[in-house]
Amino acid sequence: MERLNLRKDWAAVYTARKKPDLIEVPARHAIAIAETRPPGAETMGPIFATLYPVAYTLKFAIRAERSVDYPVLPPEAVFRVADFQKDEGWRWTAAIAVPDVVDAAAVRRAIKAVRERHPETPLLDRVRLVALSAGTQARIMHVGAYDAEQPTVDRLRAFVREAGYRPGRSHIEVYLSDPARVSPERTRTVIRVPVTSR
Repeated sequence: MERLNLRKDWAAVYTARKKPDLIEVPARHAIAIAETRPPGAETMGPIFATLYPVAYTLKFAIRAERSVDYPVLPPEAVFRVADFQKDEGWRWTAAIAVPDVVDAAAVRRAIKAVRERHPETPLLDRVRLVALSAGTQARIMHVGAYDAEQPTVDRLRAFVREAGYRPGRSHIEVYLSDPARVSPERTRTVIRVPVTSR
């Protein structure tokens, strides 16, 4: 059995400190669902209630079929910065990264298996295998409620400019805490911003 230590290989993507820094994000693929409504419990709840069953079904199928084991990673979301000023017209994507051994056919089989076992699972028709952006990104750890992130985001974007870079138009969040188990003030979220040279 081959074991992929994605938490170690991709550690920089899923960790951060309260002091911002720059990292190189590797190319990765993910199972994902695109959304056009603003993020919140009413949108993220059904999305993650769909992605997690597919992610675990994939994991066990790949282990059985290919003798490759890997961990299911924390979920992340990619937002457009401009959308945070809107009430509607959003375009964002929620995702769970998967190793390269997962292909589109495996995802289709996993979706079919979830549908057969749990037909009540929402949004299965919207699950896709997508590429996540790679390259230089700035990161920071936010501890606290999701709706209190803005000062942390502002610190991160200021750090990017002070480091001589230009912050990108997207904003990535990695959700390390389960809001059903962790109080809002202790919730941990990695925030990342792609950067480009000036």
